[in-house]
Amino acid sequence: MATMTQQDLDGNRAYVRSVAMKYVRDEQDAEDVTQDAMLLAHRYRDSFRGDSRYTTWLYRVTATAALMFLRRQRRLAREVPASGNMDDEGTGLLERQPAPADLANEVIARAEVGTVAEAVAKLGAKYPAVFWKRYGEGRTETEIARELGISVAAVKTRAFRARQAAIAAVR
Repeated sequence: MATMTQQDLDGNRAYVRSVAMKYVRDEQDAEDVTQDAMLLAHRYRDSFRGDSRYTTWLYRVTATAALMFLRRQRRLAREVPASGNMDDEGTGLLERQPAPADLANEVIARAEVGTVAEAVAKLGAKYPAVFWKRYGEGRTETEIARELGISVAAVKTRAFRARQAAIAAVR
């Protein structure tokens, strides 16, 4: 392929940006996708065989970059830290602390934590670590998976099952 001029690059960038806008519908996100697509197009420029128009190939590269961006956004949105589980006062549900003067509530809270710990422990040895890291410390599934050396899917499954057991135990 012939060497591109700055005018060609600017035209391609504008084209890529317009395609990106169709997918992400946000100015800043479209800029991110445009940058990713331009880098991918440069990196894989040798894969353009000439069977179609260059803009058709560039559209496909941009669409792929946009879809990867949207997939990454969805994954991040699902992976909101557990500390996002807030009650009406803005306190994490597992972080609630009774007032020191209220001894009865403190005893009840400790009993509930003990009940939850027992219920999660009954599931097996692999559940408590995931449960407390996820819901006690507010860590993301990816962080937990990396730390424990297991897949994100395993973390999600264990956290869900432990959470269900904890909810059932305090009802």
